[in-house]
Amino acid sequence: MPYPRIREASESTSAAVLHAVAAALSDAWYQPVALDGSDARWVQSASRLPGSVLRWLVGRKVSEAGLDPVLSRYVTTEGLARQAVSVYAGLTESIGYPAILIGAPSGGVAHLAALLHIPFLPAHFMLSFADVTAADDVAAYQAHGAALVEPILRRNPDLQAVNHYDPVHDRFRVERLNHVRLKLLDLPEAYRNFIRAHLAPGGAVFCADCTFSWRQYQIGAEHYFQVGGLGGFEAEQFRTGADELNRWLVVQGSKHGGGWPLREGFPLVDAREAEWGTPSAFREAVQSFAHQSSYAFHALNGASPEDFSALAYTAYLWEARLHEREPGGLLVECCGQTNPTAALRSDLLPLWLPGNCTRSLRFLETMIEYVPSSIPVVLSMNSTYAATPDMPTAEAWRRAVSGIGPVQWLGPDPKRYPADLLARSDYLPHLQAWTRERPGRLPQPRLGPEDLLQMVRLLAVRGPSLIEDVLRA
Repeated sequence: MPYPRIREASESTSAAVLHAVAAALSDAWYQPVALDGSDARWVQSASRLPGSVLRWLVGRKVSEAGLDPVLSRYVTTEGLARQAVSVYAGLTESIGYPAILIGAPSGGVAHLAALLHIPFLPAHFMLSFADVTAADDVAAYQAHGAALVEPILRRNPDLQAVNHYDPVHDRFRVERLNHVRLKLLDLPEAYRNFIRAHLAPGGAVFCADCTFSWRQYQIGAEHYFQVGGLGGFEAEQFRTGADELNRWLVVQGSKHGGGWPLREGFPLVDAREAEWGTPSAFREAVQSFAHQSSYAFHALNGASPEDFSALAYTAYLWEARLHEREPGGLLVECCGQTNPTAALRSDLLPLWLPGNCTRSLRFLETMIEYVPSSIPVVLSMNSTYAATPDMPTAEAWRRAVSGIGPVQWLGPDPKRYPADLLARSDYLPHLQAWTRERPGRLPQPRLGPEDLLQMVRLLAVRGPSLIEDVLRA
């Protein structure tokens, strides 16, 4: 009897990056939200409702998308890996790629793979199981998550699991879903076969190794529980509380305060962060496989997801200078809303943000000095349906990039941001229209693995001064 197909969560960054890269390889578009006729009518109707009603309706939709908890007993590493490589079916039959990128998923990694015109294989998978829990009941969430995680790990010793509970950024989701992030500790056979079939002899394996860490509870040998996530607050503030969080909870109608600690006595450890960090064991497994198979191995190291965004941005700027071409603009994207095809078609410099939070705004502001002057800006922020205490306003985002050149806001209506339901479906058509009006030259090949390695080596020696020199070139 075949095992049921277990799909990744719609909000999974790893799934978004995987599909976005596959689309870019065939010069197609990644559609984060595909709506059929009935869904489109529902979105049109619901978008006119007040924010509180809209969030309730979105919550109902989120509940319907959750996996049946019974499916946790059917999760297998090979099943997840086969599902990932199947995204490239029909694109790679007779192609020997010069390199393959594997590891921590992020928008920066998606843009790098697209620029190099190579596949990407994720080291992470996110499964969201249907589960009704009070938003602030951390103990119940952890107990329910353990019931999901333990059978998965018993069957799959090559996986690490992080049960991810974020009552701030995912507040309306944690009431209805239990998030389990699974990370590879070894290279699945499906990945090994894919690499052997589609990597050219003597080709290179690039491993995106993100060491971003977070203070987590260790529940078992490879079982962790994370409270909170990347944004404007530190891990300690999620556990012990903060005045700003307490005030925000009052506005949410909650009587909770003082953070969300687990009181069962589980030890706190520094571990790779749930969404972005990759276990060191996986990098070692990829390196071992590459050497045994006579492939070159190159690690792309980053201490945070922003590091990979900065690397991708620099690579696109480097590529433009190599081909003596002026960039067509700056593309600012957020979270899973990433479309490398737009950057390729319109010669845009991509600057991806891991979230629409104060931390991402600070990152954007630090990168602006490395952006060419007087180029158009496409600003695409994610619609999350609910504001968090660390979320800058639409005006703050627009103001941050206004000194570069004319700004085109795509996605949620700034007046309704971040609770604009139409943004998820309207974003792609608007982005496509923008790129059609501003086509680029699309030279082939755009950037090769050796070009990237040369750039990385120079960055390691010269740092930001290299970017400044490239800007002046």
